[in-house]
Amino acid sequence: MKRRSLLGGLAVALLAASGAAWRWHLFGHRYAPTPYDDLLDQIVDREPAARLGAVVAKARPGLTAPSLAKILRQPGETLAVRAIRDADQNRLMEADGWLLPESVGLYAALAAKV
Repeated sequence: MKRRSLLGGLAVALLAASGAAWRWHLFGHRYAPTPYDDLLDQIVDREPAARLGAVVAKARPGLTAPSLAKILRQPGETLAVRAIRDADQNRLMEADGWLLPESVGLYAALAAKV
């Protein structure tokens, strides 16, 4: 009996999680398609990321969307994985007084460029 309650609870949790994901898909932010959506889809809300990215882009004026995509497109490398590794390896950048992992700044700069 305990196994059935555990499986039932797990099924309810999975349904709730999939329902939340579906609601986000239906009612979440919509953005015009870009050639960089494989990267930008990892950002939950692009608008604040773009504001941060504008600061990063101002500090590094040579960055373009294609050059950022070339840097960021690495097989199996997600924003979350890269950000943790950057912080662990002390690869940080300063943007308007904030220290952030380099990958976070570059993803934000890409959001600002599109």
